[in-house]
Amino acid sequence: MSLADRTIAVTMGDPAGIGPEIIVKTLPDLVLSTCRIVIVGSYDIFARTAERCSVDVDLIRTQGDEPPPSGISVLDVDGVCARVEIGRPTADGGQAAWLSLRAGVAQCQTNRADCLVTAPLNKVALEAAGHGKHGHTELLQSMTDSPWALTVFVLGNTRVVFYSRHVSLRDAIDLVRADTIAITLGRIQAIAPVFGVSEPRIAVAALNPHAGEGGMFGREELDEIAPGIRQARREGVDAIGPVPADSVFHKALAGEYDFVLSLYHDQPAAVLKSVDFSGDVSVTLGLPFLRFSVDHGTAFDIAGNYVADPRNMRVAIETAAKMGSVTRAGQNRPNP
Repeated sequence: MSLADRTIAVTMGDPAGIGPEIIVKTLPDLVLSTCRIVIVGSYDIFARTAERCSVDVDLIRTQGDEPPPSGISVLDVDGVCARVEIGRPTADGGQAAWLSLRAGVAQCQTNRADCLVTAPLNKVALEAAGHGKHGHTELLQSMTDSPWALTVFVLGNTRVVFYSRHVSLRDAIDLVRADTIAITLGRIQAIAPVFGVSEPRIAVAALNPHAGEGGMFGREELDEIAPGIRQARREGVDAIGPVPADSVFHKALAGEYDFVLSLYHDQPAAVLKSVDFSGDVSVTLGLPFLRFSVDHGTAFDIAGNYVADPRNMRVAIETAAKMGSVTRAGQNRPNP
């Protein structure tokens, strides 16, 4: 597949947030000769946003057919409300985000798009719309009937996999189990070729300070994490650890590891976002296609002021374009 043959579907996210704005602001910066972009959501919302952001871009309303030869396709999704209350989570915004995501998934499942880029949604709004408390990864896994999915934060050549995602810290600790650590390490090895790594070296972050200090600061490293690593190594995975979390990300950024398995959401997110907030991209694997996303939220506090920084969305789309030749390598895989 050549770059020019690649199509990227970009979903609107919650229209009450900054999703439409950062997408529209990104479009003039893209080298559109390298790929086709199909925006998925409300044409009226995107046209109005472009006008208010003073972005001169040719938006073409479509209904899911072949993209036009010029301009940017906007797949106008039936049922998406063009009028939402900007700056706060509502059921209308949650429903619009869900419908846009479902339509974007359909574009990928019918091979009209090669991969998916998503703008942020809001879990409170999704719950108000009747779609539960889940985030993008869980919704995508359900929509595609995928047996598993992994969230990988990518910053340059640093790749961090989330063992657990949007759960409380107490629940995240309770989820640390040797068998699931071994399974997750096997899945990381399975998806590594998508990133051009055939034999990945994977570090597992410790949970407790100083990796538990021999049990003085907690026994999870001794009772669950180390046994999970040993099990994975017996199955042919080059995994090491547990490595103290106060040094593992420094070593990963220096290139010592190909992947890091982090044990709860904020463990790596705080580090990578501090290093380069706009350059950090979320990639979801295990689906029938690759999904890319910004690593920030809906930013309701600034929505409607049209001051949002679109750089993270631009990096997400550029990353999707670069990895497009391996999008089908992200197809569902059985449990390793």
